[in-house]
Amino acid sequence: MTDPRAARTSAPHIRYKLARMARPQILLVGGNPPVAAMLTDYFHHDDRYEIESVEYGDDALALLQRRRFDLVLVLSLHVPWTMRPSSYSAAWRIDFANAILLLKHLRGAHGPPPVILISGSLLPEAKEEALANGAFAFLPKPVDLAELDRFVELALESQKGKR
Repeated sequence: MTDPRAARTSAPHIRYKLARMARPQILLVGGNPPVAAMLTDYFHHDDRYEIESVEYGDDALALLQRRRFDLVLVLSLHVPWTMRPSSYSAAWRIDFANAILLLKHLRGAHGPPPVILISGSLLPEAKEEALANGAFAFLPKPVDLAELDRFVELALESQKGKR
Protein backbone atom coordinates (compact mmCIF):
# COMPACT_ATOMS: atom_id res chain seq x y z
CA MET A 1 0.00 0.00 0.00
CA THR A 2 1.34 3.43 -0.93
CA ASP A 3 1.71 6.13 1.71
CA PRO A 4 -0.76 8.94 0.79
CA ARG A 5 1.69 11.57 2.10
CA ALA A 6 4.25 10.48 -0.49
CA ALA A 7 1.69 10.90 -3.26
CA ARG A 8 0.85 14.42 -2.06
CA THR A 9 4.46 15.61 -1.99
CA SER A 10 5.17 14.23 -5.44
CA ALA A 11 2.29 16.18 -7.01
CA PRO A 12 3.59 18.62 -9.66
CA HIS A 13 2.08 21.72 -8.06
CA ILE A 14 3.76 20.91 -4.73
CA ARG A 15 7.14 20.35 -6.38
CA TYR A 16 6.74 23.66 -8.25
CA LYS A 17 5.86 25.48 -5.03
CA LEU A 18 8.85 23.94 -3.22
CA ALA A 19 11.16 24.87 -6.12
CA ARG A 20 9.88 28.46 -5.97
CA MET A 21 10.46 28.58 -2.21
CA ALA A 22 14.08 27.54 -2.68
CA ARG A 23 14.96 30.52 -4.89
CA PRO A 24 17.67 32.80 -3.48
CA GLN A 25 16.37 35.87 -1.67
CA ILE A 26 17.95 39.17 -2.76
CA LEU A 27 17.44 42.51 -1.04
CA LEU A 28 17.96 45.66 -3.15
CA VAL A 29 18.78 48.75 -1.08
CA GLY A 30 18.59 52.41 -2.10
CA GLY A 31 19.54 53.82 -5.41
CA ASN A 32 17.61 55.65 -8.05
CA PRO A 33 14.01 54.24 -8.08
CA PRO A 34 13.99 53.60 -11.87
CA VAL A 35 17.32 51.72 -11.59
CA ALA A 36 15.98 49.68 -8.66
CA ALA A 37 12.85 48.88 -10.69
CA MET A 38 14.94 47.90 -13.73
CA LEU A 39 17.12 45.57 -11.65
CA THR A 40 14.04 44.07 -9.97
CA ASP A 41 12.58 43.31 -13.42
CA TYR A 42 15.95 42.02 -14.64
CA PHE A 43 16.30 39.56 -11.74
CA HIS A 44 12.65 38.50 -12.01
CA HIS A 45 12.85 37.80 -15.76
CA ASP A 46 13.56 34.10 -15.42
CA ASP A 47 12.20 33.51 -11.91
CA ARG A 48 15.66 32.65 -10.53
CA TYR A 49 15.42 34.98 -7.54
CA GLU A 50 12.99 36.43 -5.04
CA ILE A 51 13.54 40.19 -4.91
CA GLU A 52 12.64 42.66 -2.18
CA SER A 53 13.49 46.34 -2.50
CA VAL A 54 13.76 49.08 0.13
CA GLU A 55 14.81 52.68 -0.24
CA TYR A 56 16.36 53.40 3.17
CA GLY A 57 19.33 51.89 5.02
CA ASP A 58 17.44 51.62 8.31
CA ASP A 59 14.53 49.86 6.54
CA ALA A 60 17.05 47.36 5.16
CA LEU A 61 18.45 46.68 8.63
CA ALA A 62 14.96 46.20 10.09
CA LEU A 63 13.98 43.82 7.28
CA LEU A 64 17.23 41.85 7.66
CA GLN A 65 16.44 41.35 11.36
CA ARG A 66 13.06 39.83 10.48
CA ARG A 67 13.93 37.86 7.37
CA ARG A 68 16.86 35.96 5.95
CA PHE A 69 18.29 37.10 2.63
CA ASP A 70 20.97 35.33 0.63
CA LEU A 71 22.39 38.53 -0.85
CA VAL A 72 22.13 42.30 -0.44
CA LEU A 73 22.66 44.62 -3.42
CA VAL A 74 23.33 48.20 -2.34
CA LEU A 75 22.65 50.40 -5.35
CA SER A 76 24.50 53.54 -4.27
CA LEU A 77 27.06 54.87 -1.80
CA HIS A 78 24.43 57.47 -0.98
CA VAL A 79 21.79 55.17 0.53
CA PRO A 80 19.39 57.44 2.42
CA TRP A 81 18.35 56.84 6.02
CA THR A 82 15.08 57.99 7.57
CA MET A 83 16.95 58.89 10.74
CA ARG A 84 20.59 59.19 11.77
CA PRO A 85 21.67 55.92 13.42
CA SER A 86 23.18 56.08 16.91
CA SER A 87 26.46 54.76 15.51
CA TYR A 88 26.82 57.70 13.11
CA SER A 89 30.07 59.62 13.40
CA ALA A 90 30.55 63.10 11.97
CA ALA A 91 34.19 62.12 11.37
CA TRP A 92 33.09 59.79 8.54
CA ARG A 93 33.20 61.26 5.10
CA ILE A 94 29.70 62.28 4.15
CA ASP A 95 29.92 60.73 0.69
CA PHE A 96 30.87 57.35 2.16
CA ALA A 97 28.85 57.42 5.36
CA ASN A 98 25.52 56.05 4.22
CA ALA A 99 26.44 52.82 2.43
CA ILE A 100 29.51 52.26 4.61
CA LEU A 101 27.36 52.70 7.71
CA LEU A 102 25.03 50.00 6.40
CA LEU A 103 28.02 47.70 5.81
CA LYS A 104 29.29 48.34 9.35
CA HIS A 105 25.90 47.47 10.83
CA LEU A 106 25.68 44.30 8.75
CA ARG A 107 29.17 43.21 9.82
CA GLY A 108 27.96 43.27 13.43
CA ALA A 109 25.08 40.91 12.64
CA HIS A 110 25.26 37.15 13.12
CA GLY A 111 25.81 35.45 9.75
CA PRO A 112 25.19 38.47 7.51
CA PRO A 113 24.57 37.89 3.80
CA PRO A 114 27.18 39.00 1.29
CA VAL A 115 26.81 42.57 0.05
CA ILE A 116 27.52 43.81 -3.46
CA LEU A 117 27.83 47.60 -3.66
CA ILE A 118 27.17 49.35 -6.97
CA SER A 119 28.45 52.92 -7.17
CA GLY A 120 29.17 55.71 -9.57
CA SER A 121 32.06 56.91 -7.42
CA LEU A 122 35.39 57.05 -9.20
CA LEU A 123 37.29 57.50 -5.94
CA PRO A 124 39.54 54.52 -5.16
CA GLU A 125 38.96 55.26 -1.46
CA ALA A 126 35.27 54.44 -1.87
CA LYS A 127 36.04 50.95 -3.14
CA GLU A 128 38.73 50.40 -0.49
CA GLU A 129 36.41 51.57 2.29
CA ALA A 130 33.56 49.34 1.09
CA LEU A 131 35.74 46.24 0.78
CA ALA A 132 37.43 46.93 4.15
CA ASN A 133 33.98 47.04 5.75
CA GLY A 134 32.80 43.72 4.40
CA ALA A 135 31.46 44.28 0.89
CA PHE A 136 31.77 41.13 -1.21
CA ALA A 137 32.27 43.26 -4.33
CA PHE A 138 32.25 46.88 -5.47
CA LEU A 139 30.97 47.37 -9.02
CA PRO A 140 31.12 50.65 -10.96
CA LYS A 141 28.14 52.35 -12.59
CA PRO A 142 26.93 51.96 -15.17
CA VAL A 143 26.87 48.34 -14.12
CA ASP A 144 27.55 45.68 -16.72
CA LEU A 145 24.68 43.20 -16.22
CA ALA A 146 26.82 40.20 -17.24
CA GLU A 147 29.40 41.21 -14.63
CA LEU A 148 26.66 41.74 -12.04
CA ASP A 149 25.27 38.27 -12.80
CA ARG A 150 28.73 36.78 -12.35
CA PHE A 151 29.23 38.47 -8.96
CA VAL A 152 25.71 37.55 -7.81
CA GLU A 153 26.44 33.89 -8.62
CA LEU A 154 29.84 34.06 -6.88
CA ALA A 155 28.34 35.69 -3.78
CA LEU A 156 25.52 33.14 -3.58
CA GLU A 157 27.96 30.27 -4.13
CA SER A 158 30.13 31.61 -1.29
CA GLN A 159 27.18 31.17 1.09
CA LYS A 160 26.49 27.49 0.32
CA GLY A 161 27.07 25.48 3.46
CA LYS A 162 27.22 28.57 5.70
CA ARG A 163 23.49 28.73 6.34
